[in-house]
Amino acid sequence: MKFNFKSISGLMLVISLLLPSLGLVSCSDDDDKFVPDGPVTLSVTRDGEDLTDLDFGTYGGSMIVALETNAYWNISVSGEGADWLVLSNRSGDPTIKNLPDREDEPRYIKISAAAIGKNPTRSCTVTFRAANEVKTVTVTQKQLAPADEAGWESAYIACQNMTVGCNLFNTLDAVGTWFDPDDIVTCETCWGQPLATQEWFNAVYANGFRVVRVPVTWWLHMDENWKVKEPWMARVEEVVNYALNAGLYCILNVHHDTGANDGKDSKNKSGWLRADLDNIDEISVKFESLWLQIANRFNKYGEKLLFEGYNEMLDAQDSWLEPVAGGYEAINIYAQKFVNTVRSTGGNNAHRNLIVNTYGAGGSRTRLDNFVIPEDEIGGHLLLEVHNYSPSKFTNLNGEIDDDHLPVWTAEFESQLAEELDLLIEYSNSNNIPIVVGECGCYDKIADVEKAKYGEFLTSYPKGKADIVLIHWGGMIDRTTYEKMSPLYVDGFIRGAQ
Repeated sequence: MKFNFKSISGLMLVISLLLPSLGLVSCSDDDDKFVPDGPVTLSVTRDGEDLTDLDFGTYGGSMIVALETNAYWNISVSGEGADWLVLSNRSGDPTIKNLPDREDEPRYIKISAAAIGKNPTRSCTVTFRAANEVKTVTVTQKQLAPADEAGWESAYIACQNMTVGCNLFNTLDAVGTWFDPDDIVTCETCWGQPLATQEWFNAVYANGFRVVRVPVTWWLHMDENWKVKEPWMARVEEVVNYALNAGLYCILNVHHDTGANDGKDSKNKSGWLRADLDNIDEISVKFESLWLQIANRFNKYGEKLLFEGYNEMLDAQDSWLEPVAGGYEAINIYAQKFVNTVRSTGGNNAHRNLIVNTYGAGGSRTRLDNFVIPEDEIGGHLLLEVHNYSPSKFTNLNGEIDDDHLPVWTAEFESQLAEELDLLIEYSNSNNIPIVVGECGCYDKIADVEKAKYGEFLTSYPKGKADIVLIHWGGMIDRTTYEKMSPLYVDGFIRGAQ
């Protein structure tokens, strides 16, 4: 069984890793290597389950395993050039002491792998011994292929090529009940943005961005049989071509079909796509139908077009914090349904890089731990997406910034953001999946020089640690003048990733 990395916290972990003097040290005298009179027991686990394999990502990292035995134990590593793997401990006394006044505790072993760099795929065997009991764990670190057998670039290569990007925000994703949705011009501009143009995408590329995420809301433009109306599909395709013609990668998604719905207007079907386990069968039929239409329409396009299955999907209660029971399970079902549906259309879609989101596109430990990466018939073509608007006192996520006392970028803000990015770095490396931060950004009224510090830190911090692409939400390249809206900020955001 292969395991994904989950953090283990608490006092005993610290004691086990850092304070070996507390009775768990290795023995140098053979006479002191305790072996019980009865049967010897030995277990090596992660998350309470037996461990046989560990896979590290290209950037390496650390994983914690738990060892339990009633005898003296030792660990050895075998394999050609196995010095890339480091263990926190190699031997020690029994962890099971059967003493009435002392509770038995496992010994936690940290296994760390160096970044693979340009080395080929490598593996080694970690052998755990306690007297006559032996457990072996195969540790592997793969050098990812740049392309699959059909020549399509892997998700990792796409992530590295995209580096940083921005959204075509508040345009094809706009919704409302005060206009005729069949009037495409009105629909596209109703949230204050001009019509999308080829010139804007050209300017985005010229200024150093390499990917544009194109959020699209579909329900407004579907008939009673849940078929996308041709004028809308054609307009979406036209805009996708703007991005591709400019040399950009393009991420096409299903946007305000997810999210909150205040329910005040019966015509408002935003949020029909919900992590609602009680109604998932009915919703899944519509979800599959929509993605079959999108996938078939865009099947002819090459590897620079990626599909994102859904945006910030919420449960039936519009829970932005923790979902109601079944919410996480529903997200995982939709993620798998999306991958299966696109792959079923064959052609280029059999190899296309696909993006799946966590619940609400959250990047917290809980959201990541509850997400199940879909199975895919072709390996290396999935990416995970989250959104990040942290720290909230700099991004104004919760509307808490006073315009008369605008914040500056501080070491405390850096620490907060680094902590969240570390979760993504850890998850990416431990699960061998690149990550797209599909939305990010700070409060636009903050001084440009301070925003530049935030932008450069955001894009530079993950560099060399994991494959993570950062896509800004809006306010980077003016939609009519095609100039930088905040020059220092744009430059810092792009410079950090270089």
